[in-house]
Amino acid sequence: MPKQTVGQAKRLTNGAFHQLAVLAALLSMSRADLVGAGIELSQPLFIIEKSTNANVVHYDAVITPDGDLDSREPIIAYWVMAAEDGRREDLTSAERRKAFGFTIMRGRDANSYHLRLAAQQQRDIYVSRKGNSVRATTLIAGRCGYLTKIHVKMHKLFGLPKIEFIELMGSDIATGESICERVRP
Repeated sequence: MPKQTVGQAKRLTNGAFHQLAVLAALLSMSRADLVGAGIELSQPLFIIEKSTNANVVHYDAVITPDGDLDSREPIIAYWVMAAEDGRREDLTSAERRKAFGFTIMRGRDANSYHLRLAAQQQRDIYVSRKGNSVRATTLIAGRCGYLTKIHVKMHKLFGLPKIEFIELMGSDIATGESICERVRP
């Protein structure tokens, strides 16, 4: 019995060393090395969560090897199926058209874009790079803020989804204070 315990501890230690070696190798790679290795470079912008389950739509900025927003596809959206097994899943075509998709136009410079969500066409969201970070900004409770989350409170009415309200959450650009706004559809 003692030999088995010692062997198991040794395997765990070797596994931990292997993980550290892989992490060290990734950290030493340049952006170009990561892209060449097929590793996607992206930075989280904001999420949309619904009250009906734990699945969440993520919106990420796609970054080129030189650190700019990718002009071919500057923003991506995808599901994280947290209510199931946590896998990543693409939006369906209906979801892109009616709810979670978006239109995007280039902003004033190469590192800024104007985004409008399919379900919130009246709300302007600006995505821009400042230094090493990319942020989504919009008006939240009448203040210019960094958007981090949109929460959709909904229920079923005669088998169809009905939105009760939407909450926008983020932080005030000037003060860093948390801000939240509840809007009715």
